[in-house]
Amino acid sequence: MRLDISGLTFSYDGKRKILNDISLSFHEGEFVAILGRNGAGKTTFFKNLLGLLKCQEGRMSIDGAELAGLSVRERAKRLAYIPQSTSTVFSYSVLTSVLMGTTNNISTLSTPSDAQYRRARLAMEKFGIATLAGRTVDSLSGGERQLVLCARAIAQQADVLIFDEPTSNLDWGNQIRTLSTIRGLVDEGYLALVSTHNVEQALNYASRLVLLDGGRIVADGSPGELASSSILGEFYDLEVDISRINGHYVCIPKGEGNVVD
Repeated sequence: MRLDISGLTFSYDGKRKILNDISLSFHEGEFVAILGRNGAGKTTFFKNLLGLLKCQEGRMSIDGAELAGLSVRERAKRLAYIPQSTSTVFSYSVLTSVLMGTTNNISTLSTPSDAQYRRARLAMEKFGIATLAGRTVDSLSGGERQLVLCARAIAQQADVLIFDEPTSNLDWGNQIRTLSTIRGLVDEGYLALVSTHNVEQALNYASRLVLLDGGRIVADGSPGELASSSILGEFYDLEVDISRINGHYVCIPKGEGNVVD
């Protein structure tokens, strides 16, 4: 599977370009972390891929098929979106919410099959929320709702998983479990595009980092390549030491001193 973006440019007002000539190619089995300050264009980039915003300039294709030519159902079979968790006014059960991820394979007026129920339950197990199946989504915490959104996307069985800051509402344990699950899915052949503000998580879990600034790509490389250069410190205007300790990257701002018991 191959996702190609060529010359993608987008503006909300016809003047200031939020995305400016973005050209990238992604492949199955990649965990790509999209990094950038607030307003860098990460979410706008995702919305163009998903068809939530109309591509104004450039081309986007998956396995040679133009995304602009795909119907909503066809696009849902190829790309799944996991937004940041928000409050909900609906009282669907967790199982029903995750089951909604399978609807791209359900014809009009049909009911979910046993196989689709099994797919939904397996997705819930992957994210550790199987015990919440009977709870209503509006009774959950923000972190639990985020895990429901992740499970729903997995149940969708799309080739590309697009995560918009998936760990922003999660406690430390669920952050690690979620990122480990995403990496496991990538090992199974999915392509994961993940926006994040957490540089250490990106370095430790992603296979590739893309840095966006002012709607342009300023760096694109492996964690090792970017960690060994000065680009990350320059990008965030920080003096920082990036070390690898026991196989994990650790980012330590210079001049912050050491924590003493």
